[in-house]
Amino acid sequence: MNLNFGVQKQDVYGTYGEFTIESENKHITAQYLLTKMKPGVENSWENSLADQMVPWREIFKIDELTFDELLQRDLDDSRVANDLIPYLLGESGSNARFFPPILAVLAPKRIDKSGILPYYPPLTHQNDTSMSFGNLFEFEKHTLNGQLTPLGVLKYNQKQSALIIVDGQHRAMAILALHRTINQKWGDNKYASYYNHLQVNQQQIKNLELPVCIVFFPDLYEGNQALQTQGIDLKSVSREIFVVVNKNAKRISPSRELLLDDEDLAARMMRNTLSQLKDRGEDNSSVARIYSFAFGDSLSDADTRKSEVVTGQLEYCTAVALHKIHCAISFGMKDAFNLDESVKDITDKRRVKNKERCEDLLKGTELEQKWNYYDRFSGKYHPLQQVQLAVNLLGNLTDVVLLPLFDQFTPFAVYNQAMREVYQQLQTPLLRTEEIHIKSFNLLFEGSAVQAIFEDHIHRLKDKINKYQEEGKPISDYLHNQLKDAKNTLKAVETWEDKIKLNTACKLFSIECDRFLDNNSENEKKELLAKAKSILDAISTQAFQLGYPMTIHSIVELMIENNQSTSYEERLRITKFISQLYLKALNKYFSSSSDSLHHTLTGLINESRINVFNPSELGLRGLLHLHLKELNESQWIFFRYAILEMVHCKYSYQGLLEELNSPDSQDLAQKYLKILPSIIDSILNLRKEFINKGIDSSIKSKEFNNQLELQKAQLKGQGLLDEDIEKHVATIIKTKQIDVEKLAKENIKASLGELADKNKILFRLTTNHNKTEYNSGFATGIDEFL
Repeated sequence: MNLNFGVQKQDVYGTYGEFTIESENKHITAQYLLTKMKPGVENSWENSLADQMVPWREIFKIDELTFDELLQRDLDDSRVANDLIPYLLGESGSNARFFPPILAVLAPKRIDKSGILPYYPPLTHQNDTSMSFGNLFEFEKHTLNGQLTPLGVLKYNQKQSALIIVDGQHRAMAILALHRTINQKWGDNKYASYYNHLQVNQQQIKNLELPVCIVFFPDLYEGNQALQTQGIDLKSVSREIFVVVNKNAKRISPSRELLLDDEDLAARMMRNTLSQLKDRGEDNSSVARIYSFAFGDSLSDADTRKSEVVTGQLEYCTAVALHKIHCAISFGMKDAFNLDESVKDITDKRRVKNKERCEDLLKGTELEQKWNYYDRFSGKYHPLQQVQLAVNLLGNLTDVVLLPLFDQFTPFAVYNQAMREVYQQLQTPLLRTEEIHIKSFNLLFEGSAVQAIFEDHIHRLKDKINKYQEEGKPISDYLHNQLKDAKNTLKAVETWEDKIKLNTACKLFSIECDRFLDNNSENEKKELLAKAKSILDAISTQAFQLGYPMTIHSIVELMIENNQSTSYEERLRITKFISQLYLKALNKYFSSSSDSLHHTLTGLINESRINVFNPSELGLRGLLHLHLKELNESQWIFFRYAILEMVHCKYSYQGLLEELNSPDSQDLAQKYLKILPSIIDSILNLRKEFINKGIDSSIKSKEFNNQLELQKAQLKGQGLLDEDIEKHVATIIKTKQIDVEKLAKENIKASLGELADKNKILFRLTTNHNKTEYNSGFATGIDEFL
């Protein structure tokens, strides 16, 4: 039955069925048509379906999709072209050539290609055997002799709808590639180069068919208020199906799971943060951009505790890291915000479900009266509007710390500028006409997964050539040329990456890049890059990126300690104040004392504080290195200590004073100065703790104890009594303790310029304030110092 005679619709035939998606108070009917598609030139409905089963990257403008709409994994065209298609064509030695069904959801797409619409148009017709949704699609069950059969026909508008593949996009791409090749329909598709080597004829593919299951949801139409109120739409249902289907299949990346998770409030916050980054305009070159955050399925995106740095590529943060930060700030255990506590593991799921923390943060908001329970995993159990409000409010407390850090903290800001300069260069009309630069742009700015797939492609080509050589088979010119082209592309990408790194280093140390390259040796260039790398690598760790916002919020807790009923708005105001206060001080730490540009390795780059995060040099990271060689996320607590030392040291305190003297927030400045003695006490306690850990680790080290045992044996051989031997050993241990303590203090002094005591730190920050405004103990301390 076709009730829309003016609209051309494509027929698809198959067998139909239905299932339900249910939870506590939700019941959604899903209907499906099990059908098939096949490549070919007959212009049959199966061929037409193959032509329509295209990846998202071709249906939509990917950069305009929201993170709620990102369902598919990144396509690995190399795997499709070199593994799946040869399997289908019988070139891999397999006799059976069959794939399990593709699962696709029929959805209405936006006219501007910015994603899918949340609902089908209203039902225009429905009875026991058919239904129609306006011009979009209709479904009809076939009857025979008055009896229903399991056969059905789906008629859909190809221009207004999209078939969203939620499982099997690589299989679908294999069929689509064969279909396009035999019909010469690749055109100017930028991924065509992966498939240029294909040579197929109709005889080879005449028996190739791929089963397809097309799912649609009759309940999800405009006007169904019951489901709209619950926040159920095509995007959320499609995500749920994706998660269920992939749960027992090949593991999807942690970040991809989070992009699809509607239950976890912190996952929703993470998506909000990414969306803010994604929606930024062109008005400021130094702000962070979405291409600096890994969120695909690449190895650099993996949730691993083994790697110091978030990623080895150009990204400096990941979706997984953002999620952990939101978890820690909004649901972290109370003790974690105490400067004198050592709660290291704040991202494990058992440790980030503190309902009281969430309840405290939302005081004074309308949710305080509406929610009687606060749980991180309650995204599907509160009303949608309230959930979104909670996500916005809680997430904002983290974003007002993180986004300024990524935008304004000097090492990030100069890196952002260097990235943006290359981005704009590769977008110039001249370079956009050269294929190698087009590929470079895609590999640099379309996500880490794209580059990982490309590198896998090179390895796959090399493996194929090696295999042919071992088997004595001839290697085609095409294979040689494809590998040569891939290597040239990778070399071009590496050249652009080197340019980004060099420009970043020069900007960080106030060095004029062109003059530096003209007047300095390769060794000096390596030294410049190494100095910058030690800083950028450290701030790209999850440890630093957890430690910084935890520092800010720990100080906020001190500011409101005597007023536990502090409202959300006041907490947010304090958080912004402390964030700006510490950011200004950190930027003083990483700024040159001179405004002039250098053309040699002079100025800031030669100061010992620049090695603050270098484990092989004297500095605060060297202090940690005395007892801990590996740096993982649990060492966020070290970075909280390091940040507190850095912002209050001789290099940075002027930045603090600038903010404390600002007329805009004098009430908060006074509150900060009142808790300053307590902050400094904590800094000095932590300093002592890290020194003692270094001493203890050195004394307990296997190497030192082997030396002690050797010394004991030598003394015993000299005929000394046990009592004398123990005294001698005690002297050696004491000497070792003194030496390690001295080394630890040298590490601290190298980064801070001195080993300042409490009074000295206080005096620097209070000389421009009326000491009578503070508590008597504080004033007495200043009097004694003066």
